[in-house]
Amino acid sequence: MANANITSEKWILDADLEGQKEEQVKRKKGWPSTFALAYSAVGVVYGDVGTSPLYVFSSTFTTDTPTETDVLGAMSIIFWTITLIVVVKYMLIVLLADDNGEGGTFALYSLICRFAGMRTATSGLPDASDVTLSRYSRHTGDKGTKSLSTRISFRLKQYLATTAGAQASLLCLVLLMTSMVLGDGVLTPAQSVLGAIYGLQVKTSVSQGGIVGISCGIVILLFMVQRFGTGRIGFCFAPIVLIYFLCNLIIAITNISRYKPDIFKALSPHYAYYYFRDNRHLGWVQCSGLFLAITGTEATYADLGHFSRSAIRISFLVICYPVLIVTYLGQAAWLTRYPDQVSSTFYASIPYGDGFYWFVFVFATGAACVASQAMISAAFSIVKQSIALGCFPQLSVQHVSDKVLGSVYIPEVNYVMMVLTVVVIAIFKTTVQLGNAYGVAVSSMMFGTTVLIYVVMLMIWETNFFLATAFLISFGFIDMVFTTANLNKVPHGGWFALAIAGAVFSLSYLWWWGTNIKHKSMLATQMKMQDLLGTNLIYNKSKKDDASSPDDSVDESLTGPGPCSNSPIAEDDSGISSPKLVTGNGAAPANGPHDQLVLASSGQPLLRIPAVGIMFADTLYGAPTILPELVNRWGVVHKVLIILTIRQVAVSTVSESERLLFRKLRYPGIYRCVARYGYRDRVHMDNKFVIKLLDKVNEVDPSVAHVVQQANMVNTSYIVSFIKLFVKQDIVGITGAFRRFFLQDVYSNMGRFVRHSYQDWCIPHGSLFEVGVALNV
Repeated sequence: MANANITSEKWILDADLEGQKEEQVKRKKGWPSTFALAYSAVGVVYGDVGTSPLYVFSSTFTTDTPTETDVLGAMSIIFWTITLIVVVKYMLIVLLADDNGEGGTFALYSLICRFAGMRTATSGLPDASDVTLSRYSRHTGDKGTKSLSTRISFRLKQYLATTAGAQASLLCLVLLMTSMVLGDGVLTPAQSVLGAIYGLQVKTSVSQGGIVGISCGIVILLFMVQRFGTGRIGFCFAPIVLIYFLCNLIIAITNISRYKPDIFKALSPHYAYYYFRDNRHLGWVQCSGLFLAITGTEATYADLGHFSRSAIRISFLVICYPVLIVTYLGQAAWLTRYPDQVSSTFYASIPYGDGFYWFVFVFATGAACVASQAMISAAFSIVKQSIALGCFPQLSVQHVSDKVLGSVYIPEVNYVMMVLTVVVIAIFKTTVQLGNAYGVAVSSMMFGTTVLIYVVMLMIWETNFFLATAFLISFGFIDMVFTTANLNKVPHGGWFALAIAGAVFSLSYLWWWGTNIKHKSMLATQMKMQDLLGTNLIYNKSKKDDASSPDDSVDESLTGPGPCSNSPIAEDDSGISSPKLVTGNGAAPANGPHDQLVLASSGQPLLRIPAVGIMFADTLYGAPTILPELVNRWGVVHKVLIILTIRQVAVSTVSESERLLFRKLRYPGIYRCVARYGYRDRVHMDNKFVIKLLDKVNEVDPSVAHVVQQANMVNTSYIVSFIKLFVKQDIVGITGAFRRFFLQDVYSNMGRFVRHSYQDWCIPHGSLFEVGVALNV
């Protein structure tokens, strides 16, 4: 039966699809799947941090030849930086703060917003809680509770929910962090590929121009294969990275045994102390080069949605971490003997002749491509989350895996990054110059992640206040040491990453600001259905009926039987869902209105067009933005009007039998429908879809059967709206000019280049009606 068990849980949280979601999560968490994902993670996530040995020592000692004490001190700093930042901070703590399997800055922001009750730019639309079916059951905090952690959680939640300044500051921090990742994400492929191709100059006489040309070709090829998806790329790249790691182990063990078997003493932290004591200001400046040993770490968190927490931990702790430490120890051992060749540490330290050299060169180049993959995948994840939260223009997000929700490909982002990366290679030409530009943005983002995790600890996890503060102080100090050291790079190339980050931040903030204003204005001007429409019949209402709420009340319109009830529901004349009003043959309630619709304001009857109209709406209640325009201006309504909301849910696919939730409203011939699609499903408004909708209409309202029988693609209309913002004329002065320029000229023109969702829904062009709505803000 069409309306059976359509409860408020199903309308809001898609409760009937929980089984599909749990099945998908089991597929991702099973050990065979976990090991397969861990294998792919080696080929995607750890390429960046894994190829850092190509350029860390050469980017650190750029001025003077290092002494043995310098080498041991640098090695000690590298070891403890990887151990504390990557292992302790990210692997053990940060990865716990996932948002339904998604990682990254926007996942943290979404988590904080939802827990604190803050609204995002997409409030009023099916937001992240709808899309991800998230149900947070942690304690919400109670100011009367004696626990210090719970009281802090309550007060912090209350502060964020009620303080506009705190909300704006949090959003700006998040936008800055993600913009910086995208800024450094452009530099990662350039730095990694150039670092690998530089090996040609060690053994051949190839020119610098040739190095640049070969690097650009490899980068272009890398971006062109992104459309095949992270999973396929990971399975192809993983063997390359594993062989590259094996080569590094062979080189490192050989160099340690030949040049300095006691190099393991460099793991003692007192060598790091000696390094800063002896070098002072120079040692601090050189931290910007040592920081390159952990670039790509943020991508492990941002790529969480592409894999799983267990897979990422297994691949790093079992494979990457021990290999990296031994590799750096081998390079340090070699540098104690040949410090004057520090500029070509990686390739110059390769033993066993030319044959092994070229073998390593090939796989180092392949691993450099993997290093690029980590940041590219992270960029896709970040932009996807940004779009979902209304902080980025709508782009074409293509899901490329039926097992992992976060595995996506965004063509526009891919090609823009490709062009910018080629430009970077052409401008900077060498890894030494690129090293001056690299790391500035990512080090700043790591500090931002520390701050956000601190908020999550206090508000959501309810961690002991002193433990959480110790986390903030200790890791915040380390982050700030690297961030301030990297700021020295700004005049020498770091400005490039900051310029890209600034441009992305400006675009994101302007889009969020305009979208937020638009949605607030839409909600403020949205009409209730009972204020727009009425009927000309007199009902035999009881006093109880008179006290009932209208059908577009948020709570009442979605009321129905409990989750365990088997009673079907329908709308009675007061607009409230009540059980047992729909019989097996779909008969309407006995006291229902007959087929006449009037304007609520004037009582004027509306002309009913003998056709079917499908009107798209963002919300599940109230009148769609376009409906008042059609009714008030033209005085007509389709004989059958279906208000349709498209929603994506967190399962790979939704079966056809479960796709539609359908309900008859109190107004004759008007219905609400939610069409649910998994992230691998394609929305297709073809004849089959229309037939299914009309079958639902027949089930709940046989009185319009004659209209339904005549309906076909010719007289079925798809009605969508686009909104144009206009600043009110009474807003004058600098404020008015500012709002008028950025809203009417900049934001509205940005909207012209945005891809609307319905453009991918295969709606017949002859049946599509696009109606503009002017909105004064």
